Formats: sequence, structure tokens, C-alpha cells
Amino acid sequence: MLRLLGILRSQTFSPAQHAKNDRLILELTAEELRRAGCSVELCTEEEVAQGRTIDAPVVFSMCQGVRANEALLEVERRGVLIINSPRAVLGCHRQSLGRLNGRGGDLLAPLSLVSVGEDRLLPSLSGSWWVKRGDVHSTGPGDVVRVESVEELAGALHELRLREVKWAVVQPHIEGTVVKFYGVAGTPFFRYYTEEDFQVAPLAMEAHRAGIERLARRVGLVVYGGDAVLDADGRVQVIDLNDWPSFAYFRTAAARVIGQRILAAALAHVGEQRQARPAVGPGSTVSS
Repeated sequence: MLRLLGILRSQTFSPAQHAKNDRLILELTAEELRRAGCSVELCTEEEVAQGRTIDAPVVFSMCQGVRANEALLEVERRGVLIINSPRAVLGCHRQSLGRLNGRGGDLLAPLSLVSVGEDRLLPSLSGSWWVKRGDVHSTGPGDVVRVESVEELAGALHELRLREVKWAVVQPHIEGTVVKFYGVAGTPFFRYYTEEDFQVAPLAMEAHRAGIERLARRVGLVVYGGDAVLDADGRVQVIDLNDWPSFAYFRTAAARVIGQRILAAALAHVGEQRQARPAVGPGSTVSS
């Protein structure tokens, strides 16, 4: 029987209602895998960060914190398959996304990486800008703030510094409709709706579906989501890329596809490992 471990996201990175929604999508995915005949155990991100032993050959993870993902990097180096890979999760932190501009990140909105400890601010600041913490996406108020002046920018950076956040990204405000998108790489699953109304799905997003998935794959994500701005001319700029969102409005359908995607990758991974193992003697067998 194929063994898998699922890791629940810390509530630190799932504020308010997100905590319940994030847990539900992972639990539904685990149920899909169990129905397919897998043995699935769940644990928390805190347990992983504290050194929990992981001996399952396949892990599906919603971890977002640096400490847990650094622990998972060591697990991944041992040959364990992890979806989403900790490299991908750390790669979609905003301070990492900025490095993709011009290198496979053509749909990414422009952004500047700023050390919150520096007194020197962006000299060309004019109009409206967004200041966002550079590591995890959101833990509460103050992580994403709109500013209209150099003084407001300085204040937003100061608040982040008081919370011991080391890096921020600064993005110009883009006029248009904010669209939230959700996908599973390598499958037909791709959903989206406007931030104002989940029942409104702008058809213009379909033209950008392939580009958004290329961006997710470039980072290494399998289960992904994010926010984009759709302007009046139908052009899209991605302002945030997220690892494994909650898929709240279509959770059941998403869990089914995610479970199938994980199972297919897991079977291929375990099969490759078996082929790579040396024989241990005549008539010997190896199980996972």
C-alpha cells in the first residue's frame, strides 16, 4: 500500500477564515487518496519545523514557513517526493519572485525588493504603490499596504521592521480588475473570479491561462493560485503567486483533481525508485 504524509499549514500563515479553508482542502485531498487505496497520515507544519521524522516516500504539503520548508528540503534531498516542493514554496515568496522578472516571469507585475532596515527609499516614487512583506504572503494586517507618498512608504517599512520582517517588495498600483486564479499544473483544472464577486469570471483570463501555468511551473508549483490584474485592454499582470490556496469556492472539485495529480506523480516516483534499487538477492522483493 502506498504511504503518504500530508502536512497542514500553520495557522500563522492562515489568518481568520483561511485556517478552516486551508485545513479542509488538505483533508479532502487526503480522503481522495485514501479512496484510491493509499495510506495517508496528516501532521502539522509545527511538527515538521520541530524535527518530526518523515519516513513516507511521498509528502503533500501546505507548509509556508521558512523553518518547516528548510526541514523539508533535507527530506527532499533524501529522495522523498514532496508536492509542492519546498523549493517551489520558498520560490514564490515575494522576495524570490522578483528575481523572475525577465527570466520566465513575463506576466509578473514589476516590483522592487527593499531592505526594510535601509533608510534610503525609492527616489522615483510617485502615484500609488503597494508595500508587501517579502517572505510569506500574509499573516495579518500590515502585510500588504497601499501608500500614496514617500512618507507613507517610510511608515509602512517602519512597521514591518518593528515586526522583524527583513525584506519588503514595492509594486506600483495597476488600474484594472483584480482576478483571483487557481490551478493544478498538468491538468485541465483552472478557475478564476473577480475579487469583488466570485460568480464573475472574466473570459479574457482564458487567453492568459497557458502563460500563468508556465509561470507556476517555472517556480516549480504543482498546486497553485494567485492574484492578477486584468486591465481594460485585456492584458494581465500577476501581482501574487501562491502555493496551494484553499480553493474555497470549488473545494470538492479541486481536491479530486489534486488527489489524482498527487497519486499519478507518487506512483511514477515509487516506480522509479524501485527500478533504481539494486537487487538484494535471488527471489528478493522490495515494498514501500
